[in-house]
Amino acid sequence: MSNLAHLIAAYRSHPAVKKITAALENQPSAARIQLKGLAGAQESFVIAATTLQMPSSNIHLLVANTKEEAAYRFNDLEGLLASQAVYFFPDSFKRPAYFDDLNPAQILQRSEVVNKITSFPSEGAKGSTIVTYPEALFEKVVKPEILAQSRIELQKGEKLDTDWMIEVLVEYGFVRTDFVYEPGQFSVRGGIVDLYSYGNDLPYRIELFDDEVETIRVFDPLTQLSQRNLASVSIVPNLNTRFRQDQKVSLFHILPPTTVIWAKDFQFLLDRLQYCFERAEQFASKLTALDSAELRELFRDRAFLYPGEVADALAERTIIYLEGRN
Repeated sequence: MSNLAHLIAAYRSHPAVKKITAALENQPSAARIQLKGLAGAQESFVIAATTLQMPSSNIHLLVANTKEEAAYRFNDLEGLLASQAVYFFPDSFKRPAYFDDLNPAQILQRSEVVNKITSFPSEGAKGSTIVTYPEALFEKVVKPEILAQSRIELQKGEKLDTDWMIEVLVEYGFVRTDFVYEPGQFSVRGGIVDLYSYGNDLPYRIELFDDEVETIRVFDPLTQLSQRNLASVSIVPNLNTRFRQDQKVSLFHILPPTTVIWAKDFQFLLDRLQYCFERAEQFASKLTALDSAELRELFRDRAFLYPGEVADALAERTIIYLEGRN
């Protein structure tokens, strides 16, 4: 057994971790637990040990104070929870709370996480840990029922009308190119359809025999080499800009009721959300026709949260406070 495995085993058997899990099991609805005295990586070890002690159906959401802190915790938990899925849920912009530049890679990450959560419990984010921060929570996500209606589901062996698929992809905001290299692009070459969905970190290659899906593969756009074969694929549009304000909700709204929230500093979260809201309002008022069409689309309906909405959403949730409770 490695040193890391020994440490995790020691934390799992520690009386404090057993007390946390017992409290969660005995008070599963809206439990409030205060942790004190943790320093440095101890937080990551306690979160990982508690996660491993809990039922595999639970999702754990860690809300760090900053993007940098969230990335640090994410790296910790990825190593400590090698047997479970750990996701990073970022904001959509190159710099948190600066709304002038979108980050396509982070938009993809957000879409991946939402896609996983909304497919719970059949495959989804079951038994996983999601790490995020206030600026990422500030942006709303698509309602599960709306997303389900908007997915394009393809299976090996089924019939596929290429003209229909091109029409739907264009309607969903995908752009036809010669070669795909970023989310939101697709290409059609004879009986081969390459498609870079917003819900996957690599594009798909769909090969047709006449009008039948013969193979579905994930491939590397740089080398063009196949990574793995799939029996089916779920394609999602850009979750940021293809949906209206009334089709979006808080991330907390789509998380299962049994989700355990780990809050680094709850008052800081509310204060930061208020700051983000004020900055977003100021930015939206200055948007002009010269700005990015995607940015204009995103801010058109102000699909962002009020701080009070987060407080209401957490009222019925189990929260473990990692710092002084406010």
